[in-house]
Amino acid sequence: MAAAVPLAAPPPLAAGSLYEALRVGRAATHVEIKAAYRAMAKRLHPDTSRASGSGGAAAAFLEIRRAYETLSDPDARARYDRSLGPPSDRQRVGGGVRVRRWETDQCW
Repeated sequence: MAAAVPLAAPPPLAAGSLYEALRVGRAATHVEIKAAYRAMAKRLHPDTSRASGSGGAAAAFLEIRRAYETLSDPDARARYDRSLGPPSDRQRVGGGVRVRRWETDQCW
């Protein structure tokens, strides 16, 4: 039987926010957050990761677990969002929809 070729370790997740750790937007729904966590957990869990010998995968898994625990709880997520400050205009207007005002859209 041929020896298995070791895969490269997944990159560490040095993220600035919990949303970046899970690689979702700040306006992500609970379903999107859960799907992102499950996909990343499959890849980074120390028991299933091919790079289980490295501490990087374990640290990355703990980071995404902490992010999911905070963002999946509505009260904890609200507290965390308040700590980040107000969302930018781009995040406030969802889906790239441009908000228009009748007074300013008229060509006089």
